[in-house]
Amino acid sequence: MERFERFTIVALSDGHGSASCPFSDEGSQAAVDTVYEVFKSIFEETDDPYDTIEKNKDTWLPKQIERHWKTAVHELHADKDVDFTYELYGATLLALVAADDFIFALQLGDGDILSVQTGEVEWFLPPSDSLGPETNSLCQENCWKFMQTKLVRLGGKESGKKPPMFFMSTDGYANSFSTGDGFKQAGADFYALLREKGREYIKENICGWLQESSAQGSGDDITVGIICCRNL
Repeated sequence: MERFERFTIVALSDGHGSASCPFSDEGSQAAVDTVYEVFKSIFEETDDPYDTIEKNKDTWLPKQIERHWKTAVHELHADKDVDFTYELYGATLLALVAADDFIFALQLGDGDILSVQTGEVEWFLPPSDSLGPETNSLCQENCWKFMQTKLVRLGGKESGKKPPMFFMSTDGYANSFSTGDGFKQAGADFYALLREKGREYIKENICGWLQESSAQGSGDDITVGIICCRNL
């Protein structure tokens, strides 16, 4: 997570970790760095970031992310003694940008972004279409075409309202539950814990909770991001 004066960026990336993707840990780090680089430049170089994102969220912006990521992993490969392919670095991507006047989310491949408030937990972006054991990935040709995006304006009567919390996770967490409702309840539980116990309690215990969930469920590694948009 990166917090700036005008906005907060949270990005999660899950390297595929298969035999055909031996450097996917580097690919996932490059994905997170790419998100910070692209959005930081938008806020620093444009007078109206909302307008820039609104006009470009479905084509130019996803293409920028693909281009920056593929350039980055190509450079990472310079000192490796293996023929280069993008698949070696394959990874998914979740990103959320929270500004004073808008929320923007982007997703490629598996993973989940929930909006959470008292009595209501919903997917901010719909869960990605299942490809069986496969998932859309940054290593695909023209992967920008498969990126889901959502932009919500905040503030006016006709605008959306900012939920108090967003809950993001790589697919290992949702796959540890037998139903989507079970995963949504986990988002509600984290919201309740934040209100009752506070952030430090979550920080002290979250690693153990996620390890337990994985051990009892998917067996996959899990990365989570929790974004508090206002005091709970």
